[in-house]
Amino acid sequence: MPLSESTIQQYDQTAGEYEKKWKRYLYHTHEKFLSKIETKPDDWILDLSGGTGLLAKKLVERQFPFSRLVINDPSEGMLNIAKNRLPKDERLSFTKFRADRIPFEKNSFDRVFCLNAFHFYHNQQQTLDLLHLTLKTGGHLYLLDWNRSGLFRFMNTVINLLTSAYIDTRSLPELEEMLKKSGFRVQQTDSWNWRYWKFLFVEAHK
Repeated sequence: MPLSESTIQQYDQTAGEYEKKWKRYLYHTHEKFLSKIETKPDDWILDLSGGTGLLAKKLVERQFPFSRLVINDPSEGMLNIAKNRLPKDERLSFTKFRADRIPFEKNSFDRVFCLNAFHFYHNQQQTLDLLHLTLKTGGHLYLLDWNRSGLFRFMNTVINLLTSAYIDTRSLPELEEMLKKSGFRVQQTDSWNWRYWKFLFVEAHK
């Protein structure tokens, strides 16, 4: 499973408090992510772990062009918040699938967004394989997550001890190798520190 049952249940139970608890973290990661992506008017986009719809809301409010945006999340509690917060828009739809079980046809999407979620996935290589199939030829995968490197390896251990959620972070070189194994071409990477966190960003093409 890409997410453990305990992780999904935890997010179902804490969905209403999620954004308040992680307000500054979410602001930083979302702004960073939005500064690195681009979209086009005819794009079909999959927000793979869309959570409470915060990223989708910013995409709509800031008028990022797209033709269709699918907000997917396995947590019903998180997805309900997304449905309630987003405006009625025929371009938006919602699905509730685990990342390595998304049922979309091959070559469905122009872009896939994966923000703050990859470390939760059990079958990470399998998920990347599936995303490669789901993307159209020339499609883009944008991924931002924790970076298990340097001193953050220690923080990663602490986080694992303090949470019941499944956590499996990757370093940037590890993630690049996984992407290449799934058939992606890595186009852009970044790594930075913010407070006690260390993050990575990758843009990869099919």
